[in-house]
Parts: sequence; structure tokens; C-alpha cells
Amino acid sequence: MLTSRLASYGLAVAFISTGLLGCDPNAECKEAKACKKEGKCTADETGKCKAGSDAECQASDACRVDGKCSAVDGKCQAKTDAECQKSEGCKKSGACGAHEGICVSLETLFHPECEKSCKSDGHCVKKDGKCVALSKYHCGASPSEDPMPASVCGKSGRCTAKDGNCIAATDDDCKKSKNCEKAGQCTAKAGKCIAVVEQCKKSKLCTNFGMCSVKDEACAVTSNADCQESARCELEGLCTAKDGKCIAASDADCKKSNICKNAKRCRAVQGVCAM
Repeated sequence: MLTSRLASYGLAVAFISTGLLGCDPNAECKEAKACKKEGKCTADETGKCKAGSDAECQASDACRVDGKCSAVDGKCQAKTDAECQKSEGCKKSGACGAHEGICVSLETLFHPECEKSCKSDGHCVKKDGKCVALSKYHCGASPSEDPMPASVCGKSGRCTAKDGNCIAATDDDCKKSKNCEKAGQCTAKAGKCIAVVEQCKKSKLCTNFGMCSVKDEACAVTSNADCQESARCELEGLCTAKDGKCIAASDADCKKSNICKNAKRCRAVQGVCAM
């Protein structure tokens, strides 16, 4: 008799337990592959499986592999760089930054809305609501190793990304730039490229154009002595400094020159030697 009652009680408990489990509206979603793979472990009003919480996403393959660890509108998405940085995708492919719900390599990403600032300052990618520079590719305004000539790297030697901006970190940054070639700004100082007198005096800018001194951090013509150091003083009579250039200011400038001896151009006319 007692045995029969215990058996009946066991059946009742099993029935109740089965009934309770059967009442879990998310049971089917939890058993589905999408729960482990995509974090979709909760049923919506229609019975369709969705990501119902961050915890569901964090337990999924999507979080581990792709950094999609936050539940947003029923899907697992990457909301922060920190989520991406913990993912396998970050380690394998450099996809370590969160952008529009997925992990991407922000260092090689160029956003259309940053086009203007990309050209002017290397601020090519949007992060935390503003356009910034995160890599040498942004400073060079190009996804290739070679910077665009019109970029801040190509023009002014600001080729290194630091704290969201492009700076000149080394002399090598500066030496690749147009401003090094044209203005002698080949030395990195305080994040930008400047000219120093010693380099200006040794450069072709000095020997060819008299740009042997420094003004506004660039090689420049500042005196008659600068012009007289250039080859063009002896060759063309351009021996006098005026408005940042070397000119033939007098007949005396011209008469000392090769162009006077060889081509009879011995009179100063509008800054040059003429016949």
C-alpha cells in the first residue's frame, strides 16, 4: 500500500516538473543552434527567437568570435571597442574597433562624412562622434603605404597618428614631405616639421635660391648675405634681398655676374639683368 502511494507521488512530481518545464516560453529558443551561435535565446511575442539580454550575447559564439556582446533590438552587436578587443577577430584580423554594431579595423577605415577633414588634417574616421586620425593611413589619406601628395603627411610631414591627430614624430616623417624639399622643413619638433639654420645653409635652397636663413620655421631669404651665398648671384646677378627673394637691384649686381660677361646683360631691369 505504502509502495503504491510513493509510486503515485513520484509520478505526480514528475508530471508537475514536466509541466513546469513545458511552460517555459523560451525553451525552444534555448535549445536552438541560434542561441549558442548568435545569442538568440529568448522568444518574442510571435515565438521568434531573439537576443533578449547582454548575458545571452556574452555566452554566444558571436561575442567570442566577433565581439558582438551586447543585445540591441533583438540582435547581438558590438557596442564598444572593449568588446571588440576581447574577440578572436581582433587578434586574427585587427578588427578591434566598434562601428555600427560590428567590429572593424578602424585604422584602415575611411568614413565619407570625414572626407573634408581627412584631406586637411588626416581626420578620416569617425570615433565617439567626431572625425579623428588613428593611423598612418589616415595621415596619408590613403589605404596604401604611399601617402597622397596633398595629405598632411605628403605636404607637411605629419605622418604619425597620436591621440587622434597627425603629428611629425621623427625627422624621417619630415624628410618625405614637400615642405622639406621646398621650404627646408626637415626636422621634427613639438609635433611639426621645422627648418634649422644649419640645414638651410647646406641645402640646395640656399645654393640655388639664397634661402639660407630661417623665418617662420622655414628656410628663407632674409638678407643680402643670403643671396650672395647662392650660385645665382654669381651667375645671374641676383644678389640683393627683397620681399623674400633675391633680385638684381642695381647695375652693380649685374656687372659682377657671368650673365653680364657672357650675354651682355649688364643692366638691372625689374629685378633681373637685361641688355
